[in-house]
Amino acid sequence: MPVAVTGMAVLSGFGRGTAPLLRGVSIGAPAFRSVRRFAVGSGSRTDLGAVHHDARSLPEELTSSVTEACAMAGLTKAERAATPLFLAIQADREVARQSAVDFRVHGARASAVEVAARCGLYPRRVYTNACTAASTALAEAASMIASGSTECAVVASGYLVDAERFALFSAGGALSDDQHVRPFSSGRRGLLLGDAVGAVVLEKAGRAGGRAQAALMSWALSGDAHHVCRPHPAGAGLARAITSALDRAGLDPQAIDYVNAHGTGTTHNDAAESAALHRALGSHSAHVAVSSSKSVHGHALEASGMLELITTVLALQSGQLPVNAGYLGADEQCGLNLVLSQSQAASDIRYALSLNAAFGGANTALVVGRA
Repeated sequence: MPVAVTGMAVLSGFGRGTAPLLRGVSIGAPAFRSVRRFAVGSGSRTDLGAVHHDARSLPEELTSSVTEACAMAGLTKAERAATPLFLAIQADREVARQSAVDFRVHGARASAVEVAARCGLYPRRVYTNACTAASTALAEAASMIASGSTECAVVASGYLVDAERFALFSAGGALSDDQHVRPFSSGRRGLLLGDAVGAVVLEKAGRAGGRAQAALMSWALSGDAHHVCRPHPAGAGLARAITSALDRAGLDPQAIDYVNAHGTGTTHNDAAESAALHRALGSHSAHVAVSSSKSVHGHALEASGMLELITTVLALQSGQLPVNAGYLGADEQCGLNLVLSQSQAASDIRYALSLNAAFGGANTALVVGRA
C-alpha cells in the first residue's frame, strides 16, 4: 500500500527550503565552498564541503524542519501529540567517553526526545546507521503506516559537516582532491561532504487527500556483509533491495523513469552500484535516466536518504531531473544513461528509485511515485 508524503522541509548547502535545492540540482551547480565551521588541517585532501554557513545547532535546525513539514501537512497540535517521530542523526562522538549514567544525556536517543518535545511529537525510534540511517527510518515509518500501527509519522534527519568525520574521510583517501564529485565518471576522485537537515510527514494514503506531495510506493532493505567498507563488487545486496522494492510496489523494472543513485563518486561504490542496476533492471538499465544528486549537494551521511528523497520528490513534481555534475567521460565499469544537462526535462516521469548504501553492506531502495 503506498504511503503519502504530505509535508516536507529541508536545509542543504544551497540554503533553506526546497526552492534553492531544486534550482541547484536542476542546473547542476555544485554547492561546494571552503569550510569555515572548523579549522581544516593542512594535510587534508581538500577544504571544500557543501556547507550552509548560517546553519544553527543541529537540534534547532531539526526543530525548524519538523515544524515546517508538519505545518505543510496541516497537522494540528492534537494530531502531533499522537504522531511518532523517527529520527536519523549522526552519533554523538562523546558517547564513547561517557559513563553509563551520562549516556542517557549524550546518546542519540536523547536528541530524539529533545526534538520530539520541542515539536509536540513523541519519540519512536532513532537511527545512526551511517549512510542508510534516514532511508531506513523512512522505510520503517512507512511500514508502520502500511501495517496499520499508525496513520501518520514524522521522519527527520540531520547531519552538519563536522571536523571529526571530515578528517576521517580525508585520512581514508575518500575525499575528492580535485574540487569536484564525479559520480559514474572516468577520472572520479572521491566524495565531498555536505550539510543536510530535513523532515517529511508520511500519512496513510486514504487520509492524505489533496495534501499529498508524492507517494512512497514501496521500500526495501538488504545487507551483503561483503566488506567493512567496500560494497559487494557485483552489487548483489543493492540489487536485492531494488528487486524487493519493485516487487512490493508491483512494478516491472521498465516502469522506473529515473534513478537518484547513491553515487558517491568513489571508484568501488560507483562500479558496484552500476552492477546492481544492471542486475536488477536488466536491459532497462541502459535506458533509464540516472544521476547522483550528491554531485552537487555532497554526501550528507546519516541524512543522505532524506535529502535525496526530497530531491526525488521535487524532480517528480517539477519534471526536471537532477544533473549528474562533474562528468568527464564514460567509465567502462558503469555504462549508465546519465543525466548530463539541465535540458533533460522529464514531464512524464511517474516512478523513481532513490538508492542508498552504507559501510558494512547495508542497502536501501525507495520507490517514489507522483502524487
